Amino acid sequence: MNSALRTGQHGQRGAATLVVVMMLFLIMALLAAYANRSLLFEQRVATSYIRAGLAQEAAEGAVEWTLAQLNGTAVDANCKPVENAGQRFADKYLAFDLSDRRLTSRIRPAVPQLVDCARDVANGGWACRCPQADADRVPRESLGGDQMTPSFAIRFREAKRSGTMELIGLGCTDSVVDRCLEDVNRIKLSKSQIGFARATVLVGLVSAVRTPPAAPLVVKGHVNSSGAGLGLHNSDARSSGLLATIGGAWTSPVESRLDTVPGSAVSQAILQGDAGLGAASAEAVFMMYMGTSLARYPQHAALRTLACNGDCSADLAAAYAAGQRMVWVSGTLSIGSNRVLGSVNDPLLIVATGDVTLDGPFQLNGMLVTPGNVSWANDTGLPSLINGILLVGGNLQTSGRMDIAYQQTVADHLRNRMGSFVRVSGSWIDGK
Repeated sequence: MNSALRTGQHGQRGAATLVVVMMLFLIMALLAAYANRSLLFEQRVATSYIRAGLAQEAAEGAVEWTLAQLNGTAVDANCKPVENAGQRFADKYLAFDLSDRRLTSRIRPAVPQLVDCARDVANGGWACRCPQADADRVPRESLGGDQMTPSFAIRFREAKRSGTMELIGLGCTDSVVDRCLEDVNRIKLSKSQIGFARATVLVGLVSAVRTPPAAPLVVKGHVNSSGAGLGLHNSDARSSGLLATIGGAWTSPVESRLDTVPGSAVSQAILQGDAGLGAASAEAVFMMYMGTSLARYPQHAALRTLACNGDCSADLAAAYAAGQRMVWVSGTLSIGSNRVLGSVNDPLLIVATGDVTLDGPFQLNGMLVTPGNVSWANDTGLPSLINGILLVGGNLQTSGRMDIAYQQTVADHLRNRMGSFVRVSGSWIDGK
C-alpha cells in the first residue's frame, strides 16, 4: 500500500512540473512576441527617420539646384545647358519689373510646381524637366521601381521686398514627386511609406551694375578724338540728357556729333574736369558704379570668364548665344569684326581687366567696362556703335567715326534684371 501511495505522489509531481514548464514556455513566448513587436516598431521609426531625412535633403537640394540654374546660362527642356536656341532659366520662369525690381513667377498658379527633377537610378544621375512657363503639368513616369528614389519640385512665391523672391523646394522619397503633392495628406503619405519635406528660403538679386552711369560715356582720364569724331547721343529726360562725365579734358570734340535733350546746351551735358572722378583711382571708379571692387566682382555667380586671343568678337557672340550675359575677360580685349553683340532688351555686360582695342564696325548693345585705356578706331563707312554705356578707368583715344547712344532700357536691365541670385542673409529653411 505504501508503494502505491509513493507511485501516485510521483505522478502528481510530474504533472505539476509539466504545468510549470508549459507556463514558463508561454511566458517566454509572450516576451518574445513583445520584443519582436518592439523591434518592428523601432524598425518602422528608423525607416520613417530615413524617409524624412532623405526628403529634407531632396528639398534642400532643390533650393541649391535652383540657385545654380538661376545663375546659369541657357537651358533646354531637360534643364541642360545648350550653346544656342535655349533660354536662361531666370528669364524662363521669372518676370522682372524694370521700374521697381519686383520679381514675380511666370509659371501659372494652377501648376506652381512645373519644374521637377528625379533621381535616375538607371543612368546614375538626375532627370529634370524645364518646360515652358505656360505648359500644363504632366506627371512623370516612375524611375525608381521598388527602391526609395528621391525627387523634388520647386515653386516661386512673390516676396514683400523688391528684388527678392521666396524659393520653395519640395522633396519627396518617391520618384514621382506628384504623389507627394496631392494635397500633401500626411496620413496618406505615411500609409504609403512616402516621405515629404518643404524647404523655403528667401533669395535676392545682386545687380550686375549697382549704379549704372546716367551718361553714355564715363572716363576717368582724358578723351582725345580725331577724324570724323566721337558721337554721343542721349535724349533720355530721366538722365537730363547727360552725355559724358570726364575726369580730365576732351580734346577736339565735334559738337555736331553730340545730341542731348531738346532745349539743353551741349556744353552743359558734358562734365569735363570732374575733380572727384579725376582724383579717384581706377579701382574706386569701378566700385563707384559696379558696386564692388574689381578683385571681388568675379565672385558674381552669374559671371562667366571668357578666354580669347586676338579678336574676341566670335567668342563673345558664342557666349551670348549660350545665354551668358555677364562676361569677364582677364587682360586685354580686342573687338575687330562687324558683329552685333547683345540686344537693347537683353543686353551684354563685358568687363575687361586690361586695355581695350575697338577696331572697325561693330555694334554692342550693353555696357563695356575697363579699368584700363580704350583705343577705338573706325575708318570705314559702316557704323561702329555702342548702344548703352562705356566706362573707362584710364584714357579714351578715338580715331574716325563712332557713336555711343545712351539707352535707359539697357541701364534698367543692368540694375534690375541682370545679376546673381543669392540667399538673403537671415532667411530661413524649414520643413513645413
